[in-house]
Amino acid sequence: MAASIPVFNTGVNNSGGLLPNSAVDSHYSVIAAPGPYTTAFTGNGVVLPTGWLAEGPASRWIGVTSFMGEWRPTGTYTFRTTFDLTGLDASSASLSLSIASDNNCDVFLNGVHTGVSTPFAGFSSFSSYSVNSGFLPGINTLDFSVFELGSTPSGLRVDLTGTANVVPEPTSVALIGLGGMMLFALRRK
Repeated sequence: MAASIPVFNTGVNNSGGLLPNSAVDSHYSVIAAPGPYTTAFTGNGVVLPTGWLAEGPASRWIGVTSFMGEWRPTGTYTFRTTFDLTGLDASSASLSLSIASDNNCDVFLNGVHTGVSTPFAGFSSFSSYSVNSGFLPGINTLDFSVFELGSTPSGLRVDLTGTANVVPEPTSVALIGLGGMMLFALRRK
C-alpha cells in the first residue's frame, strides 16, 4: 500500500499553509552560499522581480534574505530539506517536483545528482521532474543548488509530493507441539 512521503513545499507551515511575509522557512536551510547565509526566508511581500512566477496557492519563493529583489553575490546557494522514510520502502519511493528558480538549479538526493537541472532563468514558470531512485531507509536529504550570477535577484520555489509503499509488518511463525503433531500458527506483529 502506498503512503505519502512527509515532504514540504517552499514557504509553507507544518499544515501546508503559506507562511507570512519575511518568515523563516523551517523546512529548508541554507547549507552553502557565498556569504554568511544559513536561513531560508519567504519574501517580504514587495513586488517580485520582473517575470517571476506569482506566489501561491501551494508554495512561496524562498531566498537567503526576505527581500527577493535584492541582488546576491555570484555563486551557488544550496537549500536543503530532509524527510524520513522510516516505515516506508525506500526502493519504492518516488518524488514529483515542480521547480522555479533564478537562476538554474541542480537537485541532489543524499548528495548524488538526480539528473534534474532546471533551465537557466527558469523563474517565470514551473518545470516538472520526477526522482525515482537513490532513496535511503530513514532520513534523506534533498538539496536544491541555485546558481546566482550576482547581477539578478536569487530565489527558489518548489512544489513537492512523494509516495512510497508501506513496509509490511513482519510475520512470526510459532511451532506448537501437541502429542506428536505439530501445528503452525502465523501471527502479524
